[in-house]
Amino acid sequence: MGFDTVFQFEIPYWHPLAVHFPLVLLSLATATAGAYALRGTAVWRIATVLLLLLGAPTAYWAAETGETLEEAVEGEPMVDQLVEYHEAAAHWTVRVSGLALLVALGATLWWRRWQKTHVVADAGGVPQREPWGLRLAVLVPVLLAAALVAYTGHVGGIMVWGVPG
Repeated sequence: MGFDTVFQFEIPYWHPLAVHFPLVLLSLATATAGAYALRGTAVWRIATVLLLLLGAPTAYWAAETGETLEEAVEGEPMVDQLVEYHEAAAHWTVRVSGLALLVALGATLWWRRWQKTHVVADAGGVPQREPWGLRLAVLVPVLLAAALVAYTGHVGGIMVWGVPG
C-alpha cells in the first residue's frame, strides 16, 4: 500500500485531529505549571503561559469542530447517550483553559510590575523564587483545565471506541 492508496480517501471532519492539540498542550502546561510551583522561576511560568496561549485556542477549535461532527453522527446509540456530557465538558474545558491563560498572563504582568519596585535578588544577584501564592494561582486553574480536557477526551473516546461492559 502506497501513497496512492492513502490519498484515495479523505477525512471529512477535523475533530479527530483537533482534539489532540488541547489534550497535549494543556497536559504539558500542567507539567510546566507544576515545575513552576516547585521551582518558582520565571522560565517555568513563561513556558506555562506559552503552552496556554496555544492550548486554550485549540480547546475552542476542538469544541467547534465537535459541533460540526455532532450533526453527522446523530442516531449512533453510544453518541446519543453521551454527547451532552461530552459537549458540556468541552465547553467547560474552553472556559477554564481561557481562565488559566488569563490568570497566568495576569500573574506575569503583576510580577513584572512588582519587580520594578522591590528587590527580587539576594546579595549575590541570584533571583529569589517567585511567591508561593503566585505559583499556586497559576497552578490550580491549569490543573483544572487539564483534568477537564482529560475527562472530555475520555468521554469522547468512549463514544468512539466504547463497548458495553
